[in-house]
Amino acid sequence: MVSFVCNYCQTTLKKPKLDQHLQRCYNATFSCIDCNTDFIGDTYRQHTSCMTEEQKYKSKMATKNVKKPAPTAVVPKSTVDQLKEKQSQAAASNVAPIEKASKKRKHEKSDEAAASTKGEKKPKDKSAKGDSTSGWDDLALPTTPAGALARAIAYICENEPGVAFGDLKKKCVKMVTKHPKCLFSKSDVKDEFAAAVLAALSEGNVKLTKC
Repeated sequence: MVSFVCNYCQTTLKKPKLDQHLQRCYNATFSCIDCNTDFIGDTYRQHTSCMTEEQKYKSKMATKNVKKPAPTAVVPKSTVDQLKEKQSQAAASNVAPIEKASKKRKHEKSDEAAASTKGEKKPKDKSAKGDSTSGWDDLALPTTPAGALARAIAYICENEPGVAFGDLKKKCVKMVTKHPKCLFSKSDVKDEFAAAVLAALSEGNVKLTKC
């Protein structure tokens, strides 16, 4: 006969005595000892069949007797195989940069051919003649926005006499803010531009056009 255990008071009981125990132990829930199934209230009454001890024992033994697959043995590589592998890797690493450089040259040639057929203009060299900003990055930059603008104004006016006021402002702000040693914000440079131009005009070193 199936036996149960009370999960509240841990009393082991046969099925016919469960109703009587349930009246005394109000919080009782029962578990079947053979199949470990839990029952709440009087649902144990529907539990009329259960596995036998022999079936339970056989299922545990079957689980224990399952053999795990043996690990695959790792065969170490011989010294000759290791040397061959290293040689092949070295050859591949030498070939890759050569192929990459060859592809890059082909790509550059195709771009030049396409540019010549379409009439595209190549970008101007910053060091070409007539570029007022060539050599600017090599000059020392003053530590204040006003000083940096004064030097930029003098530099542009020396290379482009009679430059327009609007062009002068754009070029000065760009030259100062793009300088490698610039520590000022763009807004600070713009705010100091008018004062720097007035100072340069008062000294008579700058000649501007209205446009």
